[in-house]
Amino acid sequence: MSLDSAQTGRRASSAQQTINVGTSSTVFLGEAPGRVAVIVSAPQTNRFTLSLTTTAVLDQGITLYAGNEPLILTVADHGDLVTRAWSAISASGAQNVTVIEVFLS
Repeated sequence: MSLDSAQTGRRASSAQQTINVGTSSTVFLGEAPGRVAVIVSAPQTNRFTLSLTTTAVLDQGITLYAGNEPLILTVADHGDLVTRAWSAISASGAQNVTVIEVFLS
């Protein structure tokens, strides 16, 4: 049990998925009010951009580069952007991106 779930009496759960990000904007994560953290792996090659807009545009948002550390976003540090919907676009060629979401229920 995490400290937060012990304090609130809510139970934490997590889900891992692989999302294919191509050179056209795609839905990366849907809106999830119960989501409290997101961990996004860095790409294996190239780069990709995450955006809070409906249509992602390369390098206009959070850009993750190959070989970097994963992106970790939490409600405690980043507020409601963790719960919002995200789109993504890859610089060149489709690539699979691993995402772990943490929820409180």
